[in-house]
Amino acid sequence: MHVPKTEANVNDAEEYLDNLLRNGSEEGDSGAELELPSWYDEQLFKRGQKYFSKYRFVMTSGMLAGLIAVLAIPSILRVLICTRQSSTCLTAYRRYVRTILHTQAWYFHPIEDRTSKFWTSIAAVRKAHSRSSRMSTKCGAGQITQKDLALTQFGFIGFITLGAHRIELYDEDFLEATSHMWRVLGYLLGIKDEYNICGKGWAESKQRLDIVMRKVFTPALSETNDDFYRMTEALINGLWHINIMFSVEANIYFTKRLAYVKGYEYYSFDYLPGEKCDLLQKSYYNDLNLWDRFIVSYGLFIVTYLHKYSIVRWYFNFRVWLVDFFMYFLPCFAIWSFGIKSAYVRIFKSGSQALEIQLPSKEE
Repeated sequence: MHVPKTEANVNDAEEYLDNLLRNGSEEGDSGAELELPSWYDEQLFKRGQKYFSKYRFVMTSGMLAGLIAVLAIPSILRVLICTRQSSTCLTAYRRYVRTILHTQAWYFHPIEDRTSKFWTSIAAVRKAHSRSSRMSTKCGAGQITQKDLALTQFGFIGFITLGAHRIELYDEDFLEATSHMWRVLGYLLGIKDEYNICGKGWAESKQRLDIVMRKVFTPALSETNDDFYRMTEALINGLWHINIMFSVEANIYFTKRLAYVKGYEYYSFDYLPGEKCDLLQKSYYNDLNLWDRFIVSYGLFIVTYLHKYSIVRWYFNFRVWLVDFFMYFLPCFAIWSFGIKSAYVRIFKSGSQALEIQLPSKEE
């Protein structure tokens, strides 16, 4: 179902963005209790959880691009640099593996059971945000704001939903259920409804996501600096230990293409509505080395033309599952580089649903 851009919903989206950038940059955590909101739809949320198993490969890829994209947001980048959570290969590896494990807890554990790891994870992440916010404020980088939380929320949902048509994923229930699920997650993680990037339904969510991408992420990713590259390098080189197909330049290319940054078009349809090919625009694909060109070409061909077939989708979903299996039980490349103690990352204590592993202070 195509969502038409009427004057009314465009104005609503612009009002949302203006409020987010002006007032959302002044407010911290919502302070709301860890209770489900009144607008929570249990069946829709559970369908959102189930779609992760169906589209695991492309959703994981979209989230990785989103993690890179948020590094282009100055306020978020300052917090990460200040808190020293992901500035080196080792700290980035441990931080982003924790992020993967928390995200999996939200998708694979029941929300209706208040003793489940879903709720333990939500509480742990909320607490970690509070700790990081205090630390960044103390060192002069400012608190984690509603704007930062909403833009990070975009990182998890923006590219896979806005870019669904680019991989021929025309599953409207997936878009509706996924946007509702992340609206709930945003609420539980401390985002007020007025700043939540996911609205009352997919139609409203799409308008918010679209305007945030075009007016925040596209400009930010068009003007990236050395700090962005250094943090992205740490992220990709850290996660390379769980997937050796990761490449810094190729993954930056994927991310900027998804955000419609000029010069990162690969296919003829890689333009926003109303835009046309500029023959004078430099193509940054030509700057990639042969290996990175192969990764880009191979990856885009798979998701664009083959992912729509169930057998192909099953195969690549299985590959992601296998990567996650080794990441958790036998992270051999990480063991080789970082040692056994640092290579194994856990977010829950063994045999407990209610306790989170305490991180070393140097990683916080």
